[in-house]
Amino acid sequence: MVEDLETSLFLEYARRKMAFEYDNEEVGELAVKILSTLIERNEAIPDETLALILGISATEIRRVLHVMHKAGLVGLIRESTDQYRYEYKWFINKDFIRKFLVQHINDVAAKLMRRINTLSTTTLYICPTCFRSYTLDEVYEYDFRCPRDDTELVQVDAPSEIAFLTSTVKNLRREETG
Repeated sequence: MVEDLETSLFLEYARRKMAFEYDNEEVGELAVKILSTLIERNEAIPDETLALILGISATEIRRVLHVMHKAGLVGLIRESTDQYRYEYKWFINKDFIRKFLVQHINDVAAKLMRRINTLSTTTLYICPTCFRSYTLDEVYEYDFRCPRDDTELVQVDAPSEIAFLTSTVKNLRREETG
């Protein structure tokens, strides 16, 4: 399968998300196999069929699919069968991937904008060891020492960080429209 940039970014995000969710790299790799199969087939596929294609138990496939669905990585459709039962099929397509990435870019940009706003309105200090940030009130309370590792806190260079974050947001917006 030839991957474009969007697809490879999407697959890498999925791999990391699922590996983190289960604290298991193998689950992240399984997620990539499932997603790659759905992308290659470009159709909605039942979980039992995915299990046969990949040679993995349907229970394991379902477990990963449900978490990916909850995270917005795959879509789900329900179809009626002749026996008045429902069959659930999983899908993913290029439009789905693009929408997911645009949403993710928007989420990241929103977080960065909140950080810019905080830097503009508050004096922040950071621990050079654990990188946790603290407000001026917290710094006074902790006597300018990190409560986690007792390292001396350093004031954040707000103007340069704001410039860097603003540049990053502009680049994200460019990627979003490009």
